[in-house]
Amino acid sequence: MSVYGYSIKLVRIGIFCFHIMESRCVHKGDNSMKRSLLEIIFMSEKRKNLLLFLREGPRRMEEILEALDVTRHALLPQIKILSESSLVIKEKDVCRLSEIGEIVAEDMIPLIGTLTVLEENYDYWTEHELSSIPLPLLKRIRELGSCEIIEPELNDMFDLNKDIIAQALESGFVFGATAFLHPSYPSLLVDLVKNGIDVSIIMTENALEKHKLDHMQELKMFLNSSSGKLYLYPNDMKLASLFIAETFVMMCLFDRKGRYDRKDLIFRNDAAINWGKELFGFYLLSSHQIMQI
Repeated sequence: MSVYGYSIKLVRIGIFCFHIMESRCVHKGDNSMKRSLLEIIFMSEKRKNLLLFLREGPRRMEEILEALDVTRHALLPQIKILSESSLVIKEKDVCRLSEIGEIVAEDMIPLIGTLTVLEENYDYWTEHELSSIPLPLLKRIRELGSCEIIEPELNDMFDLNKDIIAQALESGFVFGATAFLHPSYPSLLVDLVKNGIDVSIIMTENALEKHKLDHMQELKMFLNSSSGKLYLYPNDMKLASLFIAETFVMMCLFDRKGRYDRKDLIFRNDAAINWGKELFGFYLLSSHQIMQI
C-alpha cells in the first residue's frame, strides 16, 4: 500500500489527502496521472526530499548532495524521473522546481506533516475515537507535531504524571475538559487556584455529579476562589480529557469501545498549544458557566 493509501486507512476518511488530490498540476479527469504523480513523489525518499529542498530556490548539485547526504550516482536517476514528470528542471549543474513542481512541493508540506503525526503513533490514532475532534481541527492535526504517550505503571495507575503537574503549577493558565472523575483532579484543581493560576474547567454532567458526590469540599474551594471557573458541557463529549498549559497539551481519547485506557498524549510545541486551545474553545461554546453548587 502506498503512503497515500495508508493515510486514508489511518483516519478512515480522505480528508488528509486533500492537498495532493486537488493539486492544480493534475488534470481532473486523468486518474492514472494522479496515481503516477503520487508514486513519483512518495515512493522515493530521495525524490520527496529533493522537491522539498528545492522549495528554497535553485540549488547547485554540490549543495543538493551535501544537504540530502546522497551520492551523485544515487541522485541522478531520481532527478531524471522528476525532470521527465515536469516537476524539476535541470540546467547544467543547477536544479530548480518547475511551476508545476512549486505547486506540488508547496502542497506536500501539510500532507507530510499530517502523515508524520499519524504514523508516529499509528496504533493510538486507529484504536481511539476521533469524532471528539471537530473536522476543521482534525484536518489540521499536523499542527500537533511530535508527541509522547504517557501510560502509568500499575502502582501509579491513579496518579497524574508528576512532570505535567509541576509544569501546570508553574503555568499562568490551565484550560481543561473532562468527561470523568480522575482521583487526582479535585486536589489538583485546588492546588492550581491556590497558586493564583487562572483555571477554566469544562465537565460533563456525569463528571460534575461525581465531583459533587465524592469531592464537594474541593469543588466548593475551587468555585469560591478568584481564579477558578467551572463550565458544564451538556452533551456527550466523547473526549476523555484535555488539559492545556503554557508548555504542553495533554489529551486523552476514549477507545473505539468508549473505554478510558489511561493513555495520555503529550504535545509540547506552540502550534499544538494553540490547537489545543481551539479544541477547548469548541467545547466551551456549547457549555455554560456554573457559578455555585
